[in-house]
Amino acid sequence: MSERVRFSPSPTGALHLGGARTALFNRMLADAVDGVFVLRIEDTDAVRNQDASEDAILKGLRWLGITWDEGPDIGGPFAPYRQSERSDLYRTALARLRESRAVYPCFCSSERLAQDRADDAAAGLAPRYHGTCATLSEAERSVRLDAGEAHVWRFSVPASRVIDVEDAVHGTVRFEAADIGDFVIVRSDGTPVYDFACVLDDGAMHITTVLRGDDHLPNTPRQVLLHEALGQVVPRWAHVPLVTAADGAPLSKSRGAESMETLRQEGYLPLAVVNHIARLGWSVSEHGVLTLAELVSRFRVEALSRASAVHDPARLRALNAEVIHSLSPQQLAEAIAPFMSVLPDWISERDFLAAVQEELVTLSDVSALLAPVLSGLVPDEEARGALAADGAIEALGIMVAALRDAADVTPEMLARQLRDAAKSAGIVPRVALPALRAALTGRAHGLPISTLLGLLGVKRVRDRLKVALG
Repeated sequence: MSERVRFSPSPTGALHLGGARTALFNRMLADAVDGVFVLRIEDTDAVRNQDASEDAILKGLRWLGITWDEGPDIGGPFAPYRQSERSDLYRTALARLRESRAVYPCFCSSERLAQDRADDAAAGLAPRYHGTCATLSEAERSVRLDAGEAHVWRFSVPASRVIDVEDAVHGTVRFEAADIGDFVIVRSDGTPVYDFACVLDDGAMHITTVLRGDDHLPNTPRQVLLHEALGQVVPRWAHVPLVTAADGAPLSKSRGAESMETLRQEGYLPLAVVNHIARLGWSVSEHGVLTLAELVSRFRVEALSRASAVHDPARLRALNAEVIHSLSPQQLAEAIAPFMSVLPDWISERDFLAAVQEELVTLSDVSALLAPVLSGLVPDEEARGALAADGAIEALGIMVAALRDAADVTPEMLARQLRDAAKSAGIVPRVALPALRAALTGRAHGLPISTLLGLLGVKRVRDRLKVALG
């Protein structure tokens, strides 16, 4: 069978960097061997599910250019691809496990389980089920079930078993079954828990490799036992370390785990984000931006790192700037359209974009670059400081005089003339040029002087300098 991998998010929020990386790694793994990438929505937790989250996840994946071969919106040979629509499969599988006596009903109250956990903690033990209902007779179980007593279904873990998980990233990871305890596979309301539904779906969809975050590694021995009890082939495992912030703490919504929608609104481009997340836990020898096809051709599961991957926002910004700077004029115009204001007749969009392209780090930066060009802003504090510097006003007066005879000159020539005029009067460039920019834009920083002069033209430069001089 060809390689079949899956990305199976829960619809409890938008698609963030960590989830996007998992999806990308699975897509690249499938493409590298001409395999199949399955998108499955794990929505059995009705309490945490959010109606809009599935759409947000699919939209985020599409924005990144990550497509799927089977999924909830396009179907496939193992549909449906939402767990909430697969209840019959779970009920049938539970019946099979009941028949083989691999599971049993547990009637323990939440208070009883809480007390058991407290006793374990007091004894310095890891919490696990004490097996209270494991010893009930079949007759007693039947009586209590027939009476409609609330219960869950627990999987009976063989206490003497050692489970070796062969992981493509971590190597052999050994688990003692005695440390696991009998675990719940079906809740009291009849819905399957994560491990049970996940294993059944992976088996039914013939998933060959499970590549996911290593926060799922502790779940894996339970899933191995379930695969075996159900007579399914155990998939290959690959658990990648989680993405962290610079201080080593896992990313969260409040700690830099931006959603794809947030990044899009902030002016990031999909190719930059793909290159950034591809390098979170996987090493690519080439620096700079690669196409998705180039990333796929280099991808190997065995090259994934065991060390945590640190999300560096500065690195993402650098990649985004590189992508923006590489765009053709037409590509830039299309990408930046949602962030652009309507330009007046006197400024060409093509000329403006050509002038600012190398200054952009995100597409949204265009607003800050455009506003002072369209109309000189009220000087901010730093600009007022530049205009108040010794010799600044004198420099502006000299520049106005130098512009009287300026005509058909290039912006670079004009910038040099203004600089030379101020310098000849004994005013150094570090005073003259900030004052010139402050007078033209109301800001002490921004586009290069020659770029500003080219966009504004001689007449507007002269008029704005006169306004600054009062």
